[in-house]
Amino acid sequence: MKTIFISLGVGFLAVAVVYVSIFFLDSGMNVEKAFNIIFYAFFGSGILTALVLTLRGRHRQR
Repeated sequence: MKTIFISLGVGFLAVAVVYVSIFFLDSGMNVEKAFNIIFYAFFGSGILTALVLTLRGRHRQR
């Protein structure tokens, strides 16, 4: 359960960073393109964080 909450937190942090950077760097970006970038940033960072935490936990148990 801890891994899920950490992954969601990292995902939301990545979304916030991407949203702010889109807002400041390219405010005229197409809405669908911005949504895709934000969605995949959330999805990718959440999965990557979960994998890293899971594999790190297995490595420490040995």
